[in-house]
This record gives sequence, C-alpha cells and structure tokens, in this order.
Amino acid sequence: MAAQTPLAAGVMSRLSRLDKADFGPHASVLADELQAAARAGLPLACIVLAQTLVDVIANEQAGPAGYLDGMAFAYAGNKAALSWLRGRRNLLLHHEGPSDGLMGETPAAGWLMRDAEKAIDTVLDYLKDLDIAG
Repeated sequence: MAAQTPLAAGVMSRLSRLDKADFGPHASVLADELQAAARAGLPLACIVLAQTLVDVIANEQAGPAGYLDGMAFAYAGNKAALSWLRGRRNLLLHHEGPSDGLMGETPAAGWLMRDAEKAIDTVLDYLKDLDIAG
C-alpha cells in the first residue's frame, strides 16, 4: 500500500506534543517511529507501533515499568479501546482470515486511516492516564 494522506490534524497535534522524558530507550525509539509513520501516512505501521508502544511502556524496566506500581497500569487507558487496539494489531500481523481494509475494498484507505487515528488516540490516552508523556 502506498503512503496515504496524513492523519487528522488533531491527532497529529497530540502526537507531536508527546514528551518522551519518562520513556526508556526502547519506548523512545518506538515513539519516534510512530511519529514518523503518522507523518508519512502509513496507517498499518501506526497501528502496529501504537500497540507495541503500549506493551513496551508496561514492561521496559528503564521506563515507567521500573518505577510505577502495577496498579497504575491496571487502571490506565480505556480497556475497550486497548482491547480493540491489540485485536486490530493482531489481525494485521497474524493473518487468520480476512481483515477489513486489507481485502482490496475501495474505501479501505479511509478505514485504515481512521483506525490509525484511533490507535494513536488510544496509546496517548493510556500514557495520559499513567501521567507520563505530557
């Protein structure tokens, strides 16, 4: 798939203000890649990187996982949105059947961009709930 039109201005603005000061090195690189993928209009990469960033933030000991209580992670983020994000990422990476947006549908590019926006909002809300990343 070729690069698409960049994501919505509001999502791009939120993502551009991401403060990585509390991140470990792995999460910091992933956040940079997420920002680059968003600027390039690569929705599948945004979805995959957003879920990967959630996982790394929760587990990288050089970042918040090294000093936040486990309960902080249990209560962070919208659980339905986080579950959607994990499921959507898994559909993209672990082909187990047809997946919306990957079947050659005419409106697929728009669907995928909206999914990327939702993925980015989900990870940013998760970070906000953890009181990290600005």
